[in-house]
This record gives sequence, C-alpha cells and structure tokens, in this order.
Amino acid sequence: MPRPGRPIVVTPLSPQRATRVALLISLLSVCYLNYGTIRQVYLSYPDAGMEVLRGTAHAPEQYRVGVLWCAFRLSEPFSLKLRYGATVIDAVSLLVAGFLLLHVLERTAVYRRSRVEMQWLGGAAFVLLVQFYLMWVWTPQRAETLPTTLLVVLTLWLWQLKRGSLRRDCGVIASLLGVALVQSLVRADVAFFLNAGVLPVTLSPLGRRLSLRRRAAATTSVAAVLIAGGVQLYLSRVVYPQANYGYVKLWQLRPNLVHVLRWPSFVLFMGPLAWLAGQLKRRRLAVDASGMALLAGAAMYMAAWVVVGKIDEVRIFLPFAIGLTPLTVEMAMLWVGDNVVSETVRPVSSVSASGSFPSQQTE
Repeated sequence: MPRPGRPIVVTPLSPQRATRVALLISLLSVCYLNYGTIRQVYLSYPDAGMEVLRGTAHAPEQYRVGVLWCAFRLSEPFSLKLRYGATVIDAVSLLVAGFLLLHVLERTAVYRRSRVEMQWLGGAAFVLLVQFYLMWVWTPQRAETLPTTLLVVLTLWLWQLKRGSLRRDCGVIASLLGVALVQSLVRADVAFFLNAGVLPVTLSPLGRRLSLRRRAAATTSVAAVLIAGGVQLYLSRVVYPQANYGYVKLWQLRPNLVHVLRWPSFVLFMGPLAWLAGQLKRRRLAVDASGMALLAGAAMYMAAWVVVGKIDEVRIFLPFAIGLTPLTVEMAMLWVGDNVVSETVRPVSSVSASGSFPSQQTE
C-alpha cells in the first residue's frame, strides 16, 4: 500500500509490450487448436505422412519431404508418434515467425516515426490480421504450411537488415542461400517465386534499400532461384522418379473459373491483400523494399496458383499473406493517421519537411 499523501505513479504500458502479450496469447491459442486438428487427422488416418517417408506418396506431396523427415527424427528417439514431432515443429515455427514478423513491422520507418496512438493502432491491426490469416491454416491441414511461413518471414527479415561490412554481407548471403535450400526441401515452389520476386526490386530504385548492394542482391536472388529449381528437379527426376499426380489434374485454371463454390474462400482470404494493392497503387510511397520484393514474389506465385492449384485451398498462399502483414499494417497506419505525405516513389536520404521517411531502416 502506498503511504498516505504520496502520489501513485502509474507507468503507461507501451504499445510494443501490449502487442507482444496479445500476439503471444493469440499464437499459443493457435498452437493448441493446431494440435487438436493434427490429432484428429492422425486418429482418422494413423499412417498419415508415412507414405511420404516411404517414397510412395503422390506428387507434389512426395517432394515436400523436409518437414515430415524432421518430425520423424524428433519423434523416433522418444518412441513417440509422428504427430508429436509435427506439432512441435508447427509450434516453434508459428511462435518464431510471429515475433520475427512483429520485429519486421517495428523496424519499418512508418511505424517508428508514428505517434504512440498510431503505434497502438498498428499493433492491434497486426495481431488481428495475423489471427485472420491463421484461421485459414486448416483448409486443409498440411505439415509444411507453418514451417514454410517461418522460412518466408525469415527471408523477409534477412532482406530488411541494415547494410554493413563485407563480412556481414557474406553472412547475409550465406543465410539467404541456406534458407532457400531448406525451403526447397519443404516447398520448392515457394522458394522459387519468393526469391524471383527480389530480382525486379534490385533493378528498381528500391534496390538501394535492400540489405545487400544491388549486384550482390541480384546474384543472390538468381542463385536462390537456381537452388530451388535444382532441388525440385533432383527430387522429381532422381530421388522420386516414380511419383505422379495420380487422379489429380495438374491444370486447374478452368475448374477455378467454372466451379463457383471455390470463389468465396478465395475472395474472403484475398480481401486484405486486394486492399493493400489498391493503397500501394494510390499512394505510391517509398515503402519498405523487402516488403515490395515479397509482394512481387507473391504476385508471381498467385498467378501460378490460379493456374495449377485450387483457389479454395487458400492455405497454399498463407505464407505469402502472413509475410505481407507488416506492409499491410503500414498502409493501414498511413490510411488512418496520414502520418506520411503521399508522394511518387523516389529515393529519400533524410527526413524532409513534407514528412517523408528515410530510405534505410535501422536495426
């Protein structure tokens, strides 16, 4: 109890701390629900995932062996079932990806230079948007969805780092290529389009704001694309040449257009991304370069998804959608608070009287 006559000092809660608490509660809830879903899958089909490890699954699931192999290695020493290893991998992937993505948002110029009220709004919008996307993770459940999300967010974070010494740049390059290699064993198509999206950004004025210099960034992007393509060819032609698509049709463009029951989930899921595209087209601000690289890769991936994938299985696009959450929140903060004056995209070296923000983020 405070002494009589002594004023009570109340320390205000920072928006960053409140966002972390809300995000942790949200992610732990998803982890719990995710275990229940995984348990139901394995109770209904006890041999789920083992056909991939045996090499008898259909394409393309057979080529996505990375997560199930790791889950098996985690479960085997403790004589546990495969679902426990898969649950641990999903939980770690979700928690690390969530807080790493929040760090990406907090390092953006729009968030750092906003008023405290707008940071509260940005934090709330971030948690709600992440929770919205995670509602679709079970459409249907796949072992590689959340690990792929982590690898996409990690790639985004690496491209956002501040430029440093040659030794630091070499470390970033090695990390990006290593993540691309791991991603190729989980979902090679995501690794391919994710890194392909970096290349057009390196050729634009935004390329000066990536974590690597333009030539190094372009070379790293091309190398990562070649890694993804090479791993996919090796798995499909050498390791698992017997894998085929079975009864599933490879081309899905016509069914996607004809079967109207596939449209509602696609339209609902893509709503925030459509709003983001509209805001970027209208404002044309000098936004985060790594986010724009991810957006370019997501646009390429969506075109391929509509042609060869079922658009009602929106969890296919979920890693890109979650990765674009910081950019979406940036645009929402500008739309609500108008903290940055709209201007044509151009290099910005310092804060100007118009309220524009610097081109390079700090760590």
